[in-house]
Amino acid sequence: MPHNDIQIATGQLGEPAMGPQRQQLTVAVHSGLAPIRTLSSGTVRMAGGHHALAHIHADSEIQVYVVRGRIASLTGPDLTPIVHGPGSFVYIAPGVEHVGVNLDPYEPAELVEFRTDPAFNKDVVPLSGLDALAESRVTQLRREYLLGRCDEQLAVPSVHAVTR
Repeated sequence: MPHNDIQIATGQLGEPAMGPQRQQLTVAVHSGLAPIRTLSSGTVRMAGGHHALAHIHADSEIQVYVVRGRIASLTGPDLTPIVHGPGSFVYIAPGVEHVGVNLDPYEPAELVEFRTDPAFNKDVVPLSGLDALAESRVTQLRREYLLGRCDEQLAVPSVHAVTR
C-alpha cells in the first residue's frame, strides 16, 4: 500500500488590503497557509483611473496576468510604459522600478500576481523619488489612451519580460 503523506490546507482568500505601493491586494496562497518556500499568489484590483506608487520588489520576481482591464506598467528608472490588455502576461525581475497604471478612467482592472516572496508582499520598497516622474508619465499615458493611441496594443494579449 502506498504511503500517503499529502496534506491539504484549505483557506479563504484574504481580505483586500492596501499595500505600501498603493494597490488593493488580496493574498491567496502564501506562507501563512502552507510551508511555501518560494512562490505566493494573490489578486490586485485597481479602481478606474488608479495607479500605484513607484516601487521595487527587492528580492522577488513577479508575474502578472491581466484578467480584466487595460493597464500599463511604467518600468525602469525612466518609467518607460508598456501597455497590457486582458490575457496579457508581464514578468518583472527583482529590483526593477515599476508602477502599475489602470488606463481606463472608470472601469476597474483585475490582475493575478505570482511572486517569489513567500509572504506575497514583504519586500516592497517604495521609491518616492520617482513620484513626480510617475505622475507625469501617467498623465501623458492616459492622454494617449483617451485619444485611442493604445488601442492596437491593447487588442491582442501580449507577453512582456522586464529585466536588467
